[in-house]
Amino acid sequence: MRAFHEIRALSRHFHVTVAALSHNRGDIAAVAGLRECCRKVLVAPVAGAMGLIRGGASLLTGGSVTEGYFYSRRLREMIISEARREPFDLVMCYSSSMLPYGLAVSAPVRVIDLVDVDSAKWSSYANSANWPKSWLYHREAAAVCRLERRAVERCDAVLLVSDAESAAMGFGGNKVIAVANGVDVDFFRPDAVEPTNLGPASLVFTGTMDYRPNAEGVCWFVHKVWPELKSRMPELTFVIVGRNPTRAVRQLAETPGVNVTGSVPDVRPYLAAAGVAICPLRMARGIQNKVLEAMAMGKAVVGSPAALEGLEAEAGENLLEADTPDEWRGHILKLLADGEYRGRLGQAARKCVEQKYRWAARMAPLVSLCRRLIQSKAATSSGMSASETREPAGYEAE
Repeated sequence: MRAFHEIRALSRHFHVTVAALSHNRGDIAAVAGLRECCRKVLVAPVAGAMGLIRGGASLLTGGSVTEGYFYSRRLREMIISEARREPFDLVMCYSSSMLPYGLAVSAPVRVIDLVDVDSAKWSSYANSANWPKSWLYHREAAAVCRLERRAVERCDAVLLVSDAESAAMGFGGNKVIAVANGVDVDFFRPDAVEPTNLGPASLVFTGTMDYRPNAEGVCWFVHKVWPELKSRMPELTFVIVGRNPTRAVRQLAETPGVNVTGSVPDVRPYLAAAGVAICPLRMARGIQNKVLEAMAMGKAVVGSPAALEGLEAEAGENLLEADTPDEWRGHILKLLADGEYRGRLGQAARKCVEQKYRWAARMAPLVSLCRRLIQSKAATSSGMSASETREPAGYEAE
């Protein structure tokens, strides 16, 4: 979602070429949507099994599994060929795994959006895993950290999703810039869709369910919080909405009152029907789009400290924070018992994202940064001041 809105914002000011990997037929079908705002879209398929082999080979040679898994010779050659045909004024990489592609192209300006500090994420995994996974995760954390340092060394600017992520990285100085996520407040709004039939007492979690923090978060909630919550409110249901649920997540559906949907065409009907939206992540990086979307739908949201980190929202006013099982049960039971309180919290949540999290406002600093960097490099190469330079090639004035 963040990458899409970056592309859309930049396309209003630049001619944009997108280069990406496709993992399935759905990715290929999605290219049509990108072509509406891009001059060109370059896509190369990547095989999952071969990706794991390449990832292992990369690890053995001192690199990260991440680099190897997302490597495609075909995509690299497509990007280089396109740059030779029409040189780019700026190359932007989305996530550390894309850095090798960006460095393969000759361009006067390079920007990378790391989004989150992935090396810190792998360290968190290592600290909670048993051997040999803990060893593998520590190795990946170190390798990805080297990739992040390389990004700082070779790129003109490094973006992260929040000041908290910038502090977590701990290096990079003035090159590191926080550009926060937003939410489409016109798409995610309380009256946008008809609610699905969940019943008045329902909890909803949305997210990609093969992403480890999401899977572990809902498993923790069902095992630690749900049993007593369900015994005190027998009519209560918990709906886990999201694609690719892991085996552990699918097994949660055997628990009375828990429903695992798998992939759905639209999460909004589930959010619209929810009594309370929850986000019980035990470990998380960056800003959680799922929280912003639930807030934009006017829902009362309860989230863990990890899930709410970096949000410009006030716990107790715009949403509620819960850590221990007792805190989770207390907040949820109070919200479900008091419709007026639940409504006020949902209205405050909606107002918060309307004022602070519109995508256009969140992406404006990125557009300004790219324009400034291109003009500065053009001025340096020509010996003129930045104010004397023409707009760079491939740029369309507003």
